[in-house]
Amino acid sequence: MLETIINAVKAKLEECGAVPVYSAFDNVPAEMRSKEIFTVVDICSFESSAPIYSLYTVYIPYKAETEIRVTAPESCSMNILYRYCDKFIGAAAAGLSGINGSIKGMTVKYDSNICRLVLTAKLSLSGIIKTERSVQ
Repeated sequence: MLETIINAVKAKLEECGAVPVYSAFDNVPAEMRSKEIFTVVDICSFESSAPIYSLYTVYIPYKAETEIRVTAPESCSMNILYRYCDKFIGAAAAGLSGINGSIKGMTVKYDSNICRLVLTAKLSLSGIIKTERSVQ
């Protein structure tokens, strides 16, 4: 389920033009990622409710909080990161199909390990995951 949510957010970000976008489950080392702006989508928290069963489908309501980390190139300003967030992350949050999403918070910090600014946006999501039910 978590990977389904991450992939939905990742696909929407890519559709809005934010590339490259990586999943937190990707095993791509940081040094192999883009030297330009790149985005990583992760899950911070997840809560599901009791499933709802129909004859052929199981519906699982959920609430999740994703963390979207945008890593800038070394010479990037904070202003460029904020514009990037507004253009891509805001558009992705508003356009997720079947998922209610809103930006819950945002921070920008300097990561001394990679010598880059990193913008972290928290995205609050809620929706329903549908899975096929095997009938025997």
